Amino acid sequence: MDKKILNSLNKWLENNLISESDYKKILDYEKNLNPSQKSKVAKAITLIGSLFLLSGLLGTLPLIWDNLTYWAQLLLLIVTTVFLIYAANYSEKFEDKSIFIFKSSERVSSVLYLISTISFGSVVVFTVSIINRSTSQYISEDIQILIVSFFVTVYSLYFYSRTRQIFQHAALFYSSIFFLGSLGNIIFPNIEAWAGGLFLISIGLIWGLYTFNKILGPSWLGYFLSTSTISIGSIILIDNLFGDNDLLEIIFLILGSVLFVWASIQLSEQVIFYIGGLGLVINLPRLITELLPDNIWPPLILFLVGGVLVAVGLYLNSIRENIKNND
Repeated sequence: MDKKILNSLNKWLENNLISESDYKKILDYEKNLNPSQKSKVAKAITLIGSLFLLSGLLGTLPLIWDNLTYWAQLLLLIVTTVFLIYAANYSEKFEDKSIFIFKSSERVSSVLYLISTISFGSVVVFTVSIINRSTSQYISEDIQILIVSFFVTVYSLYFYSRTRQIFQHAALFYSSIFFLGSLGNIIFPNIEAWAGGLFLISIGLIWGLYTFNKILGPSWLGYFLSTSTISIGSIILIDNLFGDNDLLEIIFLILGSVLFVWASIQLSEQVIFYIGGLGLVINLPRLITELLPDNIWPPLILFLVGGVLVAVGLYLNSIRENIKNND
């Protein structure tokens, strides 16, 4: 507790400005609000020690792994997962804004929870493998992937809803894709490649909708995962449907990029603009080269278009600055 606060409290008590009960209440409140420096140091040492323990464990595992029995490997993974969850929980209670090499305790816990997700997934993989070995009924590889991805998705969903951190958001997204993809692969075993692209577009659209409705956050990550997945799905879909027609394929990709740029303006989200802009940068030269092969005009046209876009961008930025200054 701060000595200045303690001295002030003692003076107030001596001069009967506060009662004995008020003195104790304020004292207890300040102690809980501002832990002592020794307490902070103790917590920091404990957390850093835990990180060293984790590093040592991860470094030792490859050396002893092959010498362990299957059950011992499973037990070690379970202990590691529990330890990671405990360490992440402990780091959440840390009072300082920065810890070790991390800028905040939230980032420490987020990283630890992410590693625990990988560890938990390994536990499920080993458990399914043991069940598969110990029973006469063989579990197919597709069913194994479905089981593992389901449990990892549930695990990721729980910790995302609890922390709302970026690594848990990403873990939830990719585990959901694996789960839904493996489920679709079992229901439709002979599915065409274009349907896989349509599946990714659907996932991206749903994720973007959830992000727009504030169900998922932070918004930049939700929109990044959404637009990048839609882009990959679109490339797969267009390539399979119009693969023989390069010009038509390029036109569709450019239209998609323009749509992203438009959406970024409507939503005021830069990450969507970057993905749309990248699509234009890649596909506009392809279009010009396709229309004017072996010609000097493609680079000149690109140069002129680039100059016009820069001029328009600077003009729009000056308008925005003027509006801001007038406000």
